Amino acid sequence: MLVRLNRLAFPACMESDEGGSVVVSFPDIPEALTEGASEQQALVEAEDCLAAALCGYMNDRRDIPQPASALGRPLVSPPVLVAAKTALYIFRRKHWPGISSFAKELGTALRRGA
Repeated sequence: MLVRLNRLAFPACMESDEGGSVVVSFPDIPEALTEGASEQQALVEAEDCLAAALCGYMNDRRDIPQPASALGRPLVSPPVLVAAKTALYIFRRKHWPGISSFAKELGTALRRGA
């Protein structure tokens, strides 16, 4: 099963705060929260925010949540390079046997410090 880049679009919730800024949150990625002076600016900021959160998930070796249905909410995708890296990460977590098993399949042993 391949991960498609277009499936890495996450629904965003947008709300105006007391100061007039537009706050963007992601129900599937609670760590991602940002804002902008307008809806358009908030959505631009949301792309970078989503990218940072996804990279954090990968750095922490956590599962990437499956995006929920949009249900009328705007969809936000990370930049293409982050989307590609995330898709590879999801694929590897589902299908990669681990480096030790991979080395064994290749008929080699892991060497420390190599």
